[in-house]
Amino acid sequence: MVKKILISVGIIIAISIIGAVYLSNRSGSESQVNLPALMANLKKKYPSVKETYIYSESRDPNGNLGKAGYYTAGAEFYDTRTNTEPDGKAFGADSGGAIEVYANSPDASKRVDYLKAFQGSSFLDPGAFKRINNIVIRASSKYKASDQTDVIQYLTSQIKQ
Repeated sequence: MVKKILISVGIIIAISIIGAVYLSNRSGSESQVNLPALMANLKKKYPSVKETYIYSESRDPNGNLGKAGYYTAGAEFYDTRTNTEPDGKAFGADSGGAIEVYANSPDASKRVDYLKAFQGSSFLDPGAFKRINNIVIRASSKYKASDQTDVIQYLTSQIKQ
């Protein structure tokens, strides 16, 4: 009986830890997003989204996952409407878009300021982006303007504020 209780408690703890990896659980004005569910919903909403992935230490587009001041979680997606094939393991926002979750709003604001510096650049254009508290959402510069707006609005609707 005690063994069953310990196993049950262990399973509950494991599920809680796994959930914490995927769900940004912040207090106050920080937003939350369930990245696996969002990526699944994105593929359902847009059949042109062919691939998605959640950032991990082995699959991180910038190698900054979990570092101080950088994103604590994130995901990217490949959408054929961008006409930009993924390049390697990490797609980059050019191939569709990205969701970056930061520990706090000031870190997300710094990311937005960084992206603004490249807006309009032909080589490093970050596309459309929006900050929702501690989350930055991005849509490729390769989308038509109406598609960019639609993707940004949809991603925004999926974030718990």
